[in-house]
Amino acid sequence: MTLATPLAGLTVLDLTTVVAGPIASLTLAQQGAEVIKVEPPGGDLVRRLGYIAKDGSSSTFQTLNRGKSLISLDLTDADAQAALQTLIGQADVVMHNYRPAAAQKLKLDAKTLRESHPDLIVAEVTGFGPWDPLSDVRAYDPVIQAESGLAARPDKPEPELYPQYICDKVAGLYLCQAITSALAGRERDGQGRHVAVSMLEAALAFSWMDVHMPLTLKDPLHPGPNIAKVYRPWKAADGWFVVVMLSEKEFSAWCDTVGARQLLDDPRCADMASRFKNWDFIRETCAPLAEDQPVDALLERLRKAGVPAGKVNSSDDILTHPQLAASGFIYEGEADGPGPVRLPGAAARFDGQRPGQGATCSGRLGADTRMILEKAGVENALITRLCGDGA
Repeated sequence: MTLATPLAGLTVLDLTTVVAGPIASLTLAQQGAEVIKVEPPGGDLVRRLGYIAKDGSSSTFQTLNRGKSLISLDLTDADAQAALQTLIGQADVVMHNYRPAAAQKLKLDAKTLRESHPDLIVAEVTGFGPWDPLSDVRAYDPVIQAESGLAARPDKPEPELYPQYICDKVAGLYLCQAITSALAGRERDGQGRHVAVSMLEAALAFSWMDVHMPLTLKDPLHPGPNIAKVYRPWKAADGWFVVVMLSEKEFSAWCDTVGARQLLDDPRCADMASRFKNWDFIRETCAPLAEDQPVDALLERLRKAGVPAGKVNSSDDILTHPQLAASGFIYEGEADGPGPVRLPGAAARFDGQRPGQGATCSGRLGADTRMILEKAGVENALITRLCGDGA
């Protein structure tokens, strides 16, 4: 069966760089949109972030920009601006991560774009949002981790960043969802929309339920659990694992599995709230028992009893994970420039099929510039000028 990707026929002009915007446009590309990524002459900064390929591009760039057409334009050049305006006129969505002053200077702010193209979806993602007082403050993921409270780790003696670009990725996924929502709205009323996502607000929306748990109830009856403590991995004889035992049935099965049935009659373990309050006691009782058992045997017994549990895997373990191997999630391909690559597929399937599987991207800056501009109908003399002069 041929997969009809849900966003087929849509054109997205992506002027974003680094992570948040590109992960949004990656998802749109995987779901069928034609994404044209516009890079400055020096290229996206993430070309130099991550493991570096033999052509000088990076693992991060390959992960974020597969399945997109790559063009390079110097938007301070008048001819490049003219070519860009042609592309904007044919786009459904224009994305950027310019701060307000820079967007206005380049005439890429939502007000200017929608005056000429009222049905256009203009989507932007910035560190603090296009609102004062911090609208023109630069930010990367670590800055937002700090500002949003994520770095104030209750499980660590000092502030510590999560070892991933979590705020970038979360903001990008919120942006992608908002873009598709705006497109759905345009189907109903024919109107374009201005979509703005702040990394700071996205990080807080994402983390409020657990990281900022104390802020929700202004007058709570009981404090909430220390999640870092409750879900801390357990050591087995030959590895580590995580187990979640919320219900009475799950806790009972856990006690059976590790050999701590005496806890079932202890009032400190009577219900979930009591267990969370007395978690240090449970950990002290069960940890020595778990350490005497092989991790695979523990997991098999826990899962058979219906207890959610998982092995702590390393990056190397992912390649032999039986579930991922069975689903075909990770694929291999040949990228122009970097050579052989290994990449994850799209997270969502449609009618049982996973779109975008096998996509890679070139490591060459502006690899598709001429092809895209010719397809858009830009005059040949202008294309030759742009491609020849590096504009």
